[in-house]
Amino acid sequence: MALGRGPRTLKAELQFRFLAVGSVFLVVATALLYTNGQGSLRRQVLTNAVTASETAASLIAVEDHRLIRTAADMNGQAFRTIVTNLGALRRANPSVYHLFTLAPGAKLGSWGVVVDLGSTGNESGVPDPPLVRGRLPIGSPPPKDVPESLLRQGMAQTSGRVLDLTRPDLARVVAVSPIRATGGEAVGLVVVQMSAAALASEARLLAYVCVGIFLLGLVASALASTYVSRWLTRPIEDLLGAVEAISKGDLATRVRVDGHKHELDALGSAFNHMAETLESSRGRNDAQQGRLRELNRIGTRAAATLELPLMLETVAEGMRTVCGGQEAFVGVAAPRDQAIHHWAGSDPGAADLMTTPVPLENLTRVLAGETRLLSRAEMDAAGLSWLRQRPGEYALAAPLKASDETIGALIALGDRAQFHDDAVSLGSVFATQISAAVGNARLFEQIKALDRSKSEFLSIASHEVRTPLTVIKSSLDVLVANKAFTYTTDQRQLIAFCQQSVERLIQLVKDILDVSKIEAGVLQIQFIPTSLNELVTKCLFWVPQLPGGQGIEVEARLPSEPAMVSADPGRIMQVLENLISNALKFSKPGGKVTIDLVEHEAEYEIVVSDQGKGIAAEHLERIFGKFYQVEESATREQGGTGLGLAICKGIIKAHRGRIWAESELGKGSHFHFTLARYQDGADAGRPDAQMSVADLLSSLRSETPSPTRS
Repeated sequence: MALGRGPRTLKAELQFRFLAVGSVFLVVATALLYTNGQGSLRRQVLTNAVTASETAASLIAVEDHRLIRTAADMNGQAFRTIVTNLGALRRANPSVYHLFTLAPGAKLGSWGVVVDLGSTGNESGVPDPPLVRGRLPIGSPPPKDVPESLLRQGMAQTSGRVLDLTRPDLARVVAVSPIRATGGEAVGLVVVQMSAAALASEARLLAYVCVGIFLLGLVASALASTYVSRWLTRPIEDLLGAVEAISKGDLATRVRVDGHKHELDALGSAFNHMAETLESSRGRNDAQQGRLRELNRIGTRAAATLELPLMLETVAEGMRTVCGGQEAFVGVAAPRDQAIHHWAGSDPGAADLMTTPVPLENLTRVLAGETRLLSRAEMDAAGLSWLRQRPGEYALAAPLKASDETIGALIALGDRAQFHDDAVSLGSVFATQISAAVGNARLFEQIKALDRSKSEFLSIASHEVRTPLTVIKSSLDVLVANKAFTYTTDQRQLIAFCQQSVERLIQLVKDILDVSKIEAGVLQIQFIPTSLNELVTKCLFWVPQLPGGQGIEVEARLPSEPAMVSADPGRIMQVLENLISNALKFSKPGGKVTIDLVEHEAEYEIVVSDQGKGIAAEHLERIFGKFYQVEESATREQGGTGLGLAICKGIIKAHRGRIWAESELGKGSHFHFTLARYQDGADAGRPDAQMSVADLLSSLRSETPSPTRS
């Protein structure tokens, strides 16, 4: 490719090369045509001239020609005979414009005219010698337009030559034949001069014809090169376009095959086969990726719940979707159980069969820890004989394992053709993913059972403890209030200590009962339009009666308009009392507690602040844990159960709010919680809420003991 020239297409390159080759061929062919045509014309004219000269030589008698040497001989019979014969020849051939004979002169190499029939015109343009009665005189030299070399050749044999062919007005043919004696020696020459103007015209016409043929051939070559290049490059262009389309992801692209069974068609067929293979492969890959996405979606959905029955239903439907088959089942054995007693299936019609126990030992022996496609005989050996009542000749079984022990199985039932090609591998992956989720769900079921037992115990114990505490409190109140009893100072102090201890025990029992309700999911929250201004005002009324309420200034900064929220007023009062009580207990004498109500666009924020010692930053996230108390002696002096903030968090979360703390050592603490604004109509249909087990795990999770409040 030439320097600086842009890249050519294959089509343009082929056109250029075909046109170049065609042009060279046309040049050579036209040159040969012109040369051969011109040679043919030359031969034809020369043949006529030579024939005329030979005929003239045969008409001249040697004796008569020898008798003519002087002008006087022109009157002799010999001269008249020669003139008569040659005149007849000239009349028969009008193209002869000059005919004369020569005889060797006395000087070697010289010639002299013997008989001249006269010239009808001077075609050569060379001046003739002086004429006598229109003829060359006898003995005069030949005309100068007759080449001397031709005369010498003529003595040996008949010769001819075409002269000045490039000039139509001067073109002529000169032929020379020897006049031979009886012995064969040449005694003279016959010179015939014929006009070649027609030859020049025909040669010029031949040149025009050749040029025309060349131009037509060039046009035909250009058209042919265009056609051939298009014919050759069209399959390649189609192939290139198809390759580009495939590179962009359009695997349905095909190239046209004409059926000529040549190499290009073979290439197109091979490409189409490749495209079909790629399309089929992509279809399989897309289907496999879709099943993998579905596997991941179902696995994520199953892992998102800890409710085992719901999880098993999700997994059963997912097994059929991921692996194929007509229906699917999943069964999990209970902890410490050696058989699967309950199954979940994708077809509700098989519910009666899904209570058939399946020994884990049989499953473990047949599956050997791997996902397998079981025949009906192998189903019986694995303890799955109840599946024979369902349609399908094969069962794809994948074991569910926890700590290398089989705890259940995933089963897809159907005919072999109904399973996907990668069903075994997908089933194995799915079983591995589900095993962890099932293990977590089983563990959660155990935790729930233990937690229910604990909550029941706490509830029963609290009720049993509260009854005697109530009797003790009533008895102490009677002892103090009855005037019939008189006490010493020490006795009154002991009774006061007993009353305080009973009050603390009663508060502890109350907190434990609240926690039990929250953990059991039965702590009811009744949403009604509530004024936070009113709740804070009521709390301020009870401040003097709270522990540490004397000698501490309490200030509430409330908006002028009522801050209306949708909440349970009793429970919010419980939160406020707990936060204010903590602030009072941990404030320094003469300190100040502030209650701020901050208005936001969609919620209200309540902030309870004190000027106490503060809380270290590393403990702020943990103070809302259950039974989390400050280990410092100052905290222990204030008392508390370690459940107050945990209950506050549970109540606020039940209201869909947030609660958090901010503090700086030596400067005090700030406790915040938020409640959504009340909107007319928006909260009218809002159902009552209750604390669930999930809230228990997130809100009342026991933390590692470390300093904090109650």
